[in-house]
Amino acid sequence: MKNLRPLILALCAFVLCGSMQSLFAQFAGQVVNLSLDRYNSTPSGEKETVHDGDNLAVIHFRGWTPAATYQTGASIGVDVTDEPAPGYLPAKMTFYTGGMNQLPRMTILENGWIGIGTTTPQDLLDINGNTIIRGANVWFGLNSNFGDGGLAFRHQADNGFDGFPTDVLGINSTGEFEGGVYIGCPGLRVCGTLEAECIKAIRHLSANEGNIVAFGDSGMTIDCEEPGEGDFIAYGNNGDFIAHHGHFIANEGDFQALQGNVVANQDVTAENGNVAAPNGNVSAGIDLIAQTGNVHALQGNVVANQDVTAENGNVAAPNGNVSAGIDLIAQTGNVHAQQGNVVANQDVTAENGNVAAPNGNVSAGQDLNAGGQLNVSGDALIGGVARIGNITGDPGTHTLAVGGSIIATEVKVALQDDWPDYVFKQSYSLPTLAEIKRHIETKGHLPGLPSAREVSEAGGIELGEQQRLLTQKVEELYLHIIQLNERVEVLEKENEALREALKRAGQ
Repeated sequence: MKNLRPLILALCAFVLCGSMQSLFAQFAGQVVNLSLDRYNSTPSGEKETVHDGDNLAVIHFRGWTPAATYQTGASIGVDVTDEPAPGYLPAKMTFYTGGMNQLPRMTILENGWIGIGTTTPQDLLDINGNTIIRGANVWFGLNSNFGDGGLAFRHQADNGFDGFPTDVLGINSTGEFEGGVYIGCPGLRVCGTLEAECIKAIRHLSANEGNIVAFGDSGMTIDCEEPGEGDFIAYGNNGDFIAHHGHFIANEGDFQALQGNVVANQDVTAENGNVAAPNGNVSAGIDLIAQTGNVHALQGNVVANQDVTAENGNVAAPNGNVSAGIDLIAQTGNVHAQQGNVVANQDVTAENGNVAAPNGNVSAGQDLNAGGQLNVSGDALIGGVARIGNITGDPGTHTLAVGGSIIATEVKVALQDDWPDYVFKQSYSLPTLAEIKRHIETKGHLPGLPSAREVSEAGGIELGEQQRLLTQKVEELYLHIIQLNERVEVLEKENEALREALKRAGQ
């Protein structure tokens, strides 16, 4: 520290001496300035400017401890926060406590921003940690663009409302706050059941631990002008319903998110209505059920980690995906994803309707049942047995069972065994025609091919294996034809020579 003022020298002398418990200074007619000066120096002793990050000063508040030493209890430090300019020195002040391990507790930046629990505040007051306000009232909006300000929050008694606890937090309860109460993202969070005459939600309604319940006229509605009979309606660009650990239940009405999402970590149930997000997603952590209505996401996805069920309606995501972690069931309607995929880890069932993904995939971890049509423009992924038509017998271990004829422009069978080109090798033991004749006379069928009895007992033939055996027999047949042709050519030459000899003898 350079150029300390005489007052500081005197103060230090008193502290080092320890002979006085109090220090008094009186100055008449002048403002007292206490300065701690700092500069950098060259090897020759010339003054140089301080730089960004340099420490200007630290004031320690110390006391004599049982270890016979002075120990710092608190301190104040000042650090340069940017490169200085003529007439300008940016700096921050930090307050430390914590005994031997001094920790920063509060920081004041050059622009006046104050950080408590953080050394990098992002606004005029930035508190990193819990905050306790022991006063009964909190006032907001003083001289703001939204109103003249007033009482925003108040700790009050229940005011006669049934079901309220003894102490509640009143929000704009007196009407003094002209700016109103705006609930933005992440929204209004409620632990328990929320009942109110009218709640306007610009974005989200969230119940982390409890339920959001609408009982009708006295329950929760969003449209304050025309309260409904217990409907959930969120207007705006971000109208999401979120229940992290609770349930959405509408016994007689609908779930509707016109611009946002219907989301629950557990159940979404509309017993006599619809679950719909025309421009968002319908998502449930466990079950998503519409017993007499539809589950519908016009622009988004229908997703559940367990079951998606529309017992008397449709499960539809015309421009998204229909996905279930376990079962996906529409008993009397359709399962439909026009632009996306239909996916379930277990069953996909449309007992009296269609399963359709015209531009996507249909995937089921277990059973895929469609009482109507199965329409897929992409891939149909089936982990179990695919049954088509009326199957009377047991398909056994076969993955595809068809009860009827099959027509196709092309059928390709990929064999695991070698194709029978080995017939043409020199080492191949070609059975003679006499051996084949004896086998036919005794067995009643070609050697190497299954008999009619074997085909009947096996319940059919394996197309690929049968084609391989037939190819082997055709190749053997060609070898016999080639051998016979060679013998015919030899006989023809012998006959031609005999005719020429007889002709010369007759002359």
